[in-house]
Amino acid sequence: MITSKLTHWRSIPGLATHPVWSAAFLWIEQHAASAAEGWHEIGTGHAKVRVMSYPTIKREEGIYEAHREMIDIQYTIEGAEAIEFTAAENLVPQGAYDSEKDVQFFDIPKVSEGRVDNLPGRFCILYPEDAHLPQLNVDGIGHVKKLVVKVPRTSIAPMVNKANVHRGGRGITDF
Repeated sequence: MITSKLTHWRSIPGLATHPVWSAAFLWIEQHAASAAEGWHEIGTGHAKVRVMSYPTIKREEGIYEAHREMIDIQYTIEGAEAIEFTAAENLVPQGAYDSEKDVQFFDIPKVSEGRVDNLPGRFCILYPEDAHLPQLNVDGIGHVKKLVVKVPRTSIAPMVNKANVHRGGRGITDF
């Protein structure tokens, strides 16, 4: 997982120099504030954006999810939400993987490996191995408007060596 302010995305190794990452972040900069809710095309690398809003919830009301084919960029426009994360390999699956929707759900672990409070202007990148529990309440803020950019992992090859960018074990890097 990578997390940062939108204003810092160009300084994260590999993002500004890769055409799909760059197109995704430029779309966020140019359209996030005014984009209507729903799906939008980015036009590069088969990436697409979904703008949505919803009430935030308590941890016990949520469900962990992970994606095998897509990388998520989650960006908060208004409000806030916490996103917990844990390595998918350390979780107990709920049912079978849905290849049509590219989602595997998991039981909530007693303890997560980390949490990001996605406040307005902040983003996080969740890779396929980063199971996550979004939509969590942050300090009484009960609503979030956000977007999720779905980036096909195959459009990122050759991918940034994530081990050199942000992992020395499980965790996050805040650039």
